[in-house]
Amino acid sequence: MVWQTIWGQIVDLSLVAVLLRLMTPILLASLGGLISDIGGVINIGLEGLMLMSAFTSIAVGSSTGNWAVGVLAGVATSVLISYGMGFFSLKMKVDIIITGFAVNIFGSGFTIFLMSKIYGMTGNYSPTGAPRIPVVNIPFIEDIPVLGKLLSGHSLMVWIALLSVAFCMFLIYRTPYGVHLRSVGEAPYAAQSLGIPAKRIQYSALAWSGAFAGLAGAFMSNGLTNMFVKDMTAGTGFLALAVVLLGNRNPIGILLGSLIFGLASALATIVQTVPNSPIPSQFIQMIPYVVTIAALVFFALRNKRRLATMP
Repeated sequence: MVWQTIWGQIVDLSLVAVLLRLMTPILLASLGGLISDIGGVINIGLEGLMLMSAFTSIAVGSSTGNWAVGVLAGVATSVLISYGMGFFSLKMKVDIIITGFAVNIFGSGFTIFLMSKIYGMTGNYSPTGAPRIPVVNIPFIEDIPVLGKLLSGHSLMVWIALLSVAFCMFLIYRTPYGVHLRSVGEAPYAAQSLGIPAKRIQYSALAWSGAFAGLAGAFMSNGLTNMFVKDMTAGTGFLALAVVLLGNRNPIGILLGSLIFGLASALATIVQTVPNSPIPSQFIQMIPYVVTIAALVFFALRNKRRLATMP
């Protein structure tokens, strides 16, 4: 029964739609983590940034009746908190890892506090008639039997995430800013001796990280569910950090890694819809995290083999 359901989803291409939806927040957050990692300021706080953006996006979007305003508000909140991380880690010399974990704890607790005080809710906030991020239906292509389901009918944020991969490739490898970013990440004092403003570059890297994490969080509340649920990111930020490692700190590698993790989440989602499934629900929910552990083991073994072959 389980395999018949999964095969049916593959045949009618429903799995592709689920895969793209679940891959999008992982991909966006991973791209944010990539830029900050390349700049030498690894952002452990992606989870908290996504939560703050998700809450702000659905709250502002529902109150204004405009999804775009909500998304921009969520991204702005995430970027502002990222600058705060930069202040504490770069200016006050607080360890960036500790700062990131503090943001995660803050994001989880503060969103619950705001939801309780503003809306009187403790578990979830589901506004009626809240605008959602629109779906893109491509004219003519949507009528083609197979190609239509592959390319049309996906959320606008899916396309933004895919275009962001090309944008990050250009930003990191084809611009002077990208050269400075990589220089600061590899040797900040040497880069500073050459006149590169290392601190400013690292602040901007955290801002880029916050912007992409903000898009990911806004999509989770305004695109995937159209509601805010307590701790709704459910470890997506940490999955994104694993994808950065698995993708070898390269946007194309991160896209492939996000597809793998998105597929694991999609399969878990589909299997949970099977009635009277013989597989325990707890095991199904473990699938994305088991894939994460397997990916990190693969990354460690690959690095060990590469180091062993070095002269």
